[in-house]
Amino acid sequence: MKKIIPYTSFQEALEAFDNGGKFFNLFSHAHDGVVSTAELGKVAGVINNKQAMILYLVMSISHLDTRSRERVLAKLDTQLFDLYEKYRPVHMSVDQALDRGKPGISTTAVGTLKKISSSTDLGGSIMVPVVVGSDTSFAMVPLENTYEVYELSSEDSDRVLMVAHHKEKQGLPERKVRLGGMLTALSHPAGTNQENSVFLEAQYYMEED
Repeated sequence: MKKIIPYTSFQEALEAFDNGGKFFNLFSHAHDGVVSTAELGKVAGVINNKQAMILYLVMSISHLDTRSRERVLAKLDTQLFDLYEKYRPVHMSVDQALDRGKPGISTTAVGTLKKISSSTDLGGSIMVPVVVGSDTSFAMVPLENTYEVYELSSEDSDRVLMVAHHKEKQGLPERKVRLGGMLTALSHPAGTNQENSVFLEAQYYMEED
């Protein structure tokens, strides 16, 4: 789980983004005034997850004024700007995520985290890809087998949004945060009288006052 410390100026953001990418990114050049996908991936800490890159971009410039954010976006190359248009996240309240959130979209949400310690509280399974050679199939895996699970609550609702992040990553702080991630389908076993719902697969967070 990567903590984001948002940029405080256009120049600070551009300095971070216009970084040349990894050594093998031959077509990306540092300080050329153009931000490529490889450069954004480097600072976001991901390689192939374009949706996560755009999530990082939007969260990291969220404290800039409107003009500064526009100037950052104007520095994106054409391919990266197209990805921004396709994947930019939607901010939702806990209630909105539960009532109208659709699996597969990126979102940010603000609330207070509380870790769920008992696997009996979790329930539900997720569909994960299983790759064997060149063939990809899918299997249902209990949520607690893959993730640490938290509840995200807000001051405006008594409902909670289930939040999960991979077990091999550092745990989330149990305090008020702004989380960014992807809404993912949560399926409950037949006969449990629970409707299928969504949870937030968290990728980044920012501390909130």
